[in-house]
Amino acid sequence: MTSAFTLPATAVDCARRVAAAVESVLAELDGLRAAAVDRWSRAAAEGRRPAAAELGALHGPVSELLGRPGSRFFGGGAVAAPGALADAELHVEWWYRAARGEGERRLRLALDPADADFYDYRALSWFAGPRDEGRAVVAGPQVDLLCADRYVLCCARPVTVPGAGFVGVVAGDVPLAALERLLVPPLRALPGEAAVLTGEGRVLAASTPAFPVGSLARALRAEPAADRARVPSGAVDWEVVVGAPEAALRI
Repeated sequence: MTSAFTLPATAVDCARRVAAAVESVLAELDGLRAAAVDRWSRAAAEGRRPAAAELGALHGPVSELLGRPGSRFFGGGAVAAPGALADAELHVEWWYRAARGEGERRLRLALDPADADFYDYRALSWFAGPRDEGRAVVAGPQVDLLCADRYVLCCARPVTVPGAGFVGVVAGDVPLAALERLLVPPLRALPGEAAVLTGEGRVLAASTPAFPVGSLARALRAEPAADRARVPSGAVDWEVVVGAPEAALRI
């Protein structure tokens, strides 16, 4: 008897499975993105730009995203492009799940360039990629702003409106551990020690503790005999690499 579910036999097969996992996570942002497009489109139809306070209406879709059974996101919202709002050059409308089931809390950031703690999101990859290339981006891993001992991935999709163009992004934070649970099973099905690496060679997930998550695996990435494949998703610059046990990490 054969199974309809086929385990990956090569790095290419595994890379396709990883890409499907990435796209499934990004698809969870569809409802929030539609709500953001609607908010900007209504204002555009009235010949104006929305005020920052109007983005508060996105709290409902964010709450739905964070509270959905099985949701991998613990924070999310909308981030406005410079000039996209009538009364704010920069604006972040973001909520995150509070501890102990206390609902969502609004994230407050310093968005005044004169502030010593100014948070300039314009150059960050999760904002610049959607703005400059019109594509979704999964950025990181990076240290969570709210929890210094937690790695997160920021998943972002562009928001474009007819007549206004790019007005910002909708995005959400996913703990790296949550995505790791999606990536490890296909890695373990490969005939060798395997890992998913970022473009800089950082480990996102691995089939063995020999490759710690978050570490740099330059030796594995450079191993001549390794089986490797790019993850076929425009949102990431990842690759699957299958190497030998002696491919030691260079941290």
